[in-house]
Amino acid sequence: MKKLVLIAVFLLGFSMMALAADAPAIEVFGGYSFVRVDTTTAFSVPSNSFDLNMNGWRGSVTFNGNKWIGFVADFGGVYGSVTVDGDSASVRNHSIMFGPKFTIRKGNTFAPFLQALFGYSRSTADEGNSNVLKENDFGMAFGGGLDVNLNNMLAVRPFEVEYYGVKAGLTGNFSANMRYTAGVVLKLGKR
Repeated sequence: MKKLVLIAVFLLGFSMMALAADAPAIEVFGGYSFVRVDTTTAFSVPSNSFDLNMNGWRGSVTFNGNKWIGFVADFGGVYGSVTVDGDSASVRNHSIMFGPKFTIRKGNTFAPFLQALFGYSRSTADEGNSNVLKENDFGMAFGGGLDVNLNNMLAVRPFEVEYYGVKAGLTGNFSANMRYTAGVVLKLGKR
């Protein structure tokens, strides 16, 4: 009887390890993005002069090397408008960033992750028909989130929160923006 129990525990342990070892080869993410802009640093204005909240989209492709580590190519665009001293301007920011992603895959339901991205950020502001600001800057994002697996091919990302820093050309400082993202993950292949 002891041998039978030992064999059952051994087989159950191996089946649980096999389930936990599965990781998709590629993860494709798409969804909504919100950025709260640090206007004090970005635009060299006194604190509380104006708020800038930007809404838009975000997409990424993760190439997983194993179940823990992957490489991310991240793309995004957010849009907003601001009024300062009676003048209204529409503001856009697009980013292309790359970097490592570390995922904890324990079980089949939840996959929390951390990532560090570095790359390019383009900010544009238009006032009427004139272009007030057009900058190509260094951008970086540090943060993490959670994927909730629905099945082997689909997951929901209810939240991803990051520090989104952009080296503002006007001031030469990094603007300390907050970025929130949510959406859907398509999982392709097995690693």
